[in-house]
Amino acid sequence: MTIKNISEPITSHAINRTEHPAIIDANTDCTFSYGQLERQIIATVCRLSQLKVRTGNLIGVALSDTIEHVILQLALARIGAIHLPLDWRWAQSEIETVINEFRPSIIILEPAVLNNFKGKRFSVREIFKSNSSDVLEKFQAVFKPSYNPDAPLLVSLSSGTTGTPTGPTLNHSHMINRFIAQSISLKFSWHDRFLATTPLYFGGGRTFVLSCLFMGGTVVLDCPPWKPKNFISTLKKYSPNLTFLVPTQIRDLLTLEKELLKNCSVLSTLISSGSPLHKHERKRVIKYICPGLVEYYASTEGGGISALFANEMENVPESVGKPIFRVEVSITDQNNNKLPNGQIGLIKYRGPAVANSTQINKKKSNVSNEEEWFYPGDLGELDTNGYLYLRGRAKDIIIRGGINIYPQEIENVIIQISDIQEVSVFSLPDDHYGEIVAAAIVVKHKNITKNIMRKCTQLLAPYKIPSIIIELKELPKNSGGKIIKDKLQKIALENRKHEIEQ
Repeated sequence: MTIKNISEPITSHAINRTEHPAIIDANTDCTFSYGQLERQIIATVCRLSQLKVRTGNLIGVALSDTIEHVILQLALARIGAIHLPLDWRWAQSEIETVINEFRPSIIILEPAVLNNFKGKRFSVREIFKSNSSDVLEKFQAVFKPSYNPDAPLLVSLSSGTTGTPTGPTLNHSHMINRFIAQSISLKFSWHDRFLATTPLYFGGGRTFVLSCLFMGGTVVLDCPPWKPKNFISTLKKYSPNLTFLVPTQIRDLLTLEKELLKNCSVLSTLISSGSPLHKHERKRVIKYICPGLVEYYASTEGGGISALFANEMENVPESVGKPIFRVEVSITDQNNNKLPNGQIGLIKYRGPAVANSTQINKKKSNVSNEEEWFYPGDLGELDTNGYLYLRGRAKDIIIRGGINIYPQEIENVIIQISDIQEVSVFSLPDDHYGEIVAAAIVVKHKNITKNIMRKCTQLLAPYKIPSIIIELKELPKNSGGKIIKDKLQKIALENRKHEIEQ
């Protein structure tokens, strides 16, 4: 059977394994079986239809991370509406920027922020208002699901941190191919119990949840606010065997007592994505948290790109693995000429899960129409065995006196110092060199600048050594866990200005 809609398998699971748990909300201890999930999807589709939501409508969704949020995503998919995910924790101006850019037909919001917005909007409580059983029966008898694999499903907002929001359009076949690639590459099955800890509007959080349901597994929702000790408690209570965490969450866990981390033994697979873990962090994760660590390199626009498994990490400690199922990776120069193995250049890749080159808001995409290659904006290289290595963001390159400097190389050196918890290297403008190297660090103990300079002097060329080092309590991040370098630059410039004035 060819699957044409991401919600289609739920109907099959509801028939074949009616009582199998589909979603567990760890905050409320509420459990929905696949039979209950299917009935809730139908009821939500009915309510949305009453509100005149139709196939092809763009629907903004700014909800907290609950079972209702998951149900709404599946209901919109079944209608054939297009989901525009928003973070309800964003500032009003941030949400309005996205709304003004994409112009959704309606917006479904948390009650707490409902009155902050103009236009056609509904509280989530309105959507999940009960219908009588006879209304649902009559509706189900006449409703025809929209099962078109080429129909747009989702505007997957980029997790970038600057500029006008971009929205690559994903259709049902793109997402279905992502689910299949994950099930084959990461060995997802209906036996799995997946612990979800990241926001449901966020690409990684959303995709892994839907992928697990697609395969017929069980999702345990323990979404934000993130607290490492709550994560441990959830592991103890529900015994999930796999989870997805961003590196900042993993680093939080590594600060816990070793006795608490013994509760992580229920995990057989821990998927890390968002940015690469450092090699010494990988060793600690494998030893104390989960022996089945997977480094997963992915993008908003194309889903999974490569995966590196725990048994490979010792041999290729700096790599992010080999391309996953049906993904092809190439390295090119600025003129799109293919580079030989071992040379750093722009990463491009293609596969059946890559987003359309045409976007809902008509913005220019990084997808090449001619060959359907996608350029995620990362620098990398391939070795002779096909392993991929990340060398930083193309836009993050620091050009000091005409010399290219890759921040990740410097970060890999600084993070080796034992008291360093986090580090981010970025550029600052300079009248003489054009740009200079700066670093922001989070440390356990103060006054370790001398240690950093000593380490950098030992392992780096002089022009790569940071001219400015700032210590922060935490690095500024977006809700996807990515460091916002623009904010770091502003902080560093303000510090420099203050020092000059002194």
